[in-house]
Amino acid sequence: MNRNDIWKYGTLSVSPFDWLEAGYFYYRPSDLLWGTERGSYLDKGFNIKLIYESKNKLMPNFAIGLDDFSGTGLFTKEYVVMSKGFNNSIISLGLGWGKFAGKNSVENPLSFISEGLNVRPVRSDNYNLGGSPSYDLWFRGEASIFGGIEYLIPKSKGLKLKLEFDPFDYSDLSANYSLGYISEKRKKDSDINFGFSFPWNKHLAFDVSYIKGNTLNFSFTYGLTFENKLSTKPKFVPDLTNENKTGNKKIDFYENLLRNLNRNRLLLQTSDLDGGNLDISISTSEHRNAIRSSSYASSIANEVAKEHDVDLKTINISHINVGIETNKISYLAKYFDGKLSPIELTIRNTSYDSGDPGGYLEDEFQPKVKFPVIFSSFSPSVRSYIGNPERFYFGGIDLNYNSEVQFSRNLILTSEFSYPVFNNFSDVSYNPDSLMRHVRTDIVKYLQEDDIHLNRMQLDYIWSPYKEIYSKITAGVFEQMYGGFGGEILYIPFDKNYYVGFEMFYVKQRSFDKRLDFQKYETTTGHINFGYRFAKGVESRLSYGRYLAKDDGFSLDLSRTTMSGFKAGIYFTRTDVPAEIFGEGSFDKGFYFQIPLDLISNMYSGEYSTFKLSPLTRDGGAKLIHDKELKGLIYNSTKYEIDRQWSGFLD
Repeated sequence: MNRNDIWKYGTLSVSPFDWLEAGYFYYRPSDLLWGTERGSYLDKGFNIKLIYESKNKLMPNFAIGLDDFSGTGLFTKEYVVMSKGFNNSIISLGLGWGKFAGKNSVENPLSFISEGLNVRPVRSDNYNLGGSPSYDLWFRGEASIFGGIEYLIPKSKGLKLKLEFDPFDYSDLSANYSLGYISEKRKKDSDINFGFSFPWNKHLAFDVSYIKGNTLNFSFTYGLTFENKLSTKPKFVPDLTNENKTGNKKIDFYENLLRNLNRNRLLLQTSDLDGGNLDISISTSEHRNAIRSSSYASSIANEVAKEHDVDLKTINISHINVGIETNKISYLAKYFDGKLSPIELTIRNTSYDSGDPGGYLEDEFQPKVKFPVIFSSFSPSVRSYIGNPERFYFGGIDLNYNSEVQFSRNLILTSEFSYPVFNNFSDVSYNPDSLMRHVRTDIVKYLQEDDIHLNRMQLDYIWSPYKEIYSKITAGVFEQMYGGFGGEILYIPFDKNYYVGFEMFYVKQRSFDKRLDFQKYETTTGHINFGYRFAKGVESRLSYGRYLAKDDGFSLDLSRTTMSGFKAGIYFTRTDVPAEIFGEGSFDKGFYFQIPLDLISNMYSGEYSTFKLSPLTRDGGAKLIHDKELKGLIYNSTKYEIDRQWSGFLD
């Protein structure tokens, strides 16, 4: 976050790889007009940087970057920069185009490739709509040299002095005269900026600087690395008890196995003891890591077996979710006798496979479950509306009542009621300015509902008709804007890196009061989905089909999931809707973070918090939102996923 007399500027960036940094920025100048109001203009866009870190200590590092490469073009600039560290200093030197090209600019050094690179259009054709890549501007026109020095002051607890040569013309940087009055605040008295940076801790740093010879500049930066867990969890010490009630050795074993697994929140579904082979199926909402939960369950089972003089050879753990066996992990029992074995040996002698449809229901011991089973809770929730031109953030707090009724293992009714406690959505102006059916731009009217309302009431039947194939049929109120019925089928081969799915829904648009009434608009929406997992947690997903506004096209999602479970991704959608009809933004795109709640907690949890940001709410490329998507439910069902989880073994 950065602030001075000219602007407020914020950037949210992510580095999924050492060689890539992608960012999304918001910018609000204090002197430009939006309508009739000064200081209310808002611009936003994307930045991207590719980085090469030299392994040769004598060679510098290099980076090439595109700023505002898919926006209005008011911030568009490109650069190539190199940097080299010397003792306590880092020296950077670069060449920039676009907004970098100030009064000391030079002829484009790339003009030897084409003389056309000497000319940079005054304004991109993308400006009126925004959102499309400004490729007609990239690396064109005059260029300027920039650079800087960063010096770490010895014995100062990390305090750094920064000096830089600044080529920017502030009367033109991110501004345009047609947008309003350009104030005297943009006058530049010096090309040298200087400042200090102080790291408060390993995550937070504060900066104060003096820029363009006349302006004081404040900023702070907060960063986290999500590659590994950020908190320490307690050591695995199971809570065990032993009771013999029947005098039957096998029945007492089963009963104690049930009691001890449940005491440790590894809910036993079924079990079968055949000689020295023990099959156990469990369900847990506490652990995302299947190796962790299966090793915990195996360790507990081995201790219970010792108490009952049962000599185990193998322990086979199946995970059950919504009545579906998602995997089966088979351990040698000797690895749980308290003697530490090399983890490589344990991995080599452990086998796993995808689950069998209903296979666990053939086990000998099946504790009775009295259906229906009801779970319910009250909790506060935050509703957000980000990116409106009037204000960066509109939001509020709701009180939610959530319930889940399990009529059987596979038939589940999920409901969510909300009561608005506080929000400022009434301040949002309703002006969708959309030429398409308002399948999403009417969201403001739904947000402004200030009475108790129904967010979701969805009945799902989920089952696995064949091994590695999963299905769902569903009906009800799916989200705050739509309800209807539909279905989904998913094929996830266990030992492959791809998956294929198909979904189709008939939906009607709900009334703005979010009760049980519907408007006249109805449509059928559906997509074919293809996903592929690459190395290091990288996953791509291509989806093709019909969207809510009856437009046809495709969506591409690219994400990376770290070993800690943190997921960051970007997406975009192109349909047969022309940019002129789609409106500002040209096409749908955005990014998201998915943060495991136990990443910063001292307890394990299977829950996530998701942050998704799309620059604009438009009607083109809009997808239906529905709960219990199969891809999210059927996790840990592939060798790829389980292979990445061995850090959780008895951890």
